[in-house]
Amino acid sequence: MKTTLGLLLSLTSAISLAATDLPQRKAGLWEHRVQMSQTGGFTHAVHVCTDGSLDDMAIQQGVSNCSKLDIRQEGDRITVESVCQAGGSTATSRGSFSGDFTSHIAGQVLTTFSPPLNGMQQNTTRIDARWLGPCQAGQQPGDVIMQGLPGGINLNELMKRMPGAR
Repeated sequence: MKTTLGLLLSLTSAISLAATDLPQRKAGLWEHRVQMSQTGGFTHAVHVCTDGSLDDMAIQQGVSNCSKLDIRQEGDRITVESVCQAGGSTATSRGSFSGDFTSHIAGQVLTTFSPPLNGMQQNTTRIDARWLGPCQAGQQPGDVIMQGLPGGINLNELMKRMPGAR
């Protein structure tokens, strides 16, 4: 679960960072279908209530933990290369994303960890994120609902408590 949450935070940061030169994600409820090689190809469906503040905080958190961040547009794709610190490990990632970034984002991120993070040396994460509509009644920006995570979490609150948070 700890690794899944870490990858979710990294992925949220990567999507937000990839979108810095593009239209901001539409506020509301997004479904992220996430498939990680470390889970044997199992797809997690994660629902995230988002607004501009979540993306802004993810960008700030991502930048504060990264020594390298390179975002480029290559044709109809956005590529992101980064070197970041994660849980005592150096995470080197290369991702490629496409979509209109207001209602759909799809991509893949390959990350290597040195030293291995919780025994994981490498992970490929595939994501397909779609805007579902407004957040549900009672949801706050940053609220995440994920199978196996009773009650969910709030990414804004989690990122505020991380080392290096602003």
